[in-house]
Amino acid sequence: MEIVVDANVFLNVKNKEEPFYSYSEQLLNSIDEGRNRAVLSTIIIAEICCGFYLTGESRDKDDFILHISSSQNYRVIDVNTLIADQAAYVRSTTGMKLPDAIIVATGIVGKARGVVTNDKDSFKKATKLIRIQTSKEFVTSLESR
Repeated sequence: MEIVVDANVFLNVKNKEEPFYSYSEQLLNSIDEGRNRAVLSTIIIAEICCGFYLTGESRDKDDFILHISSSQNYRVIDVNTLIADQAAYVRSTTGMKLPDAIIVATGIVGKARGVVTNDKDSFKKATKLIRIQTSKEFVTSLESR
């Protein structure tokens, strides 16, 4: 199954932030091991890379980009005209911030099962358009199967 993974899930693991650290780590491991696949918007990659630039971690940034671009388990979708149009619809119907609307639009256009984010409040307005889960909810749902 393919899911959109929000930038905060990656950053949660990088910074070992609780309360979602272990769930986010399990989620990313499941993608790396091929049990799940991720759809990423270029917006998510930009958000993550920005953090690496701010902290002067250029080698870690390069490793991240290499990992994402060389893995068959990650599919990066550029912000193209179709995504832009869908993002405009999402933003106009939900009032979400444009970067979050682009992430939701990427999931919709990319036919992802849902968006996994640890900032569920920012995405709750999109629940009528796509499934929104925290990493804890996602991992727990996998374990119950």
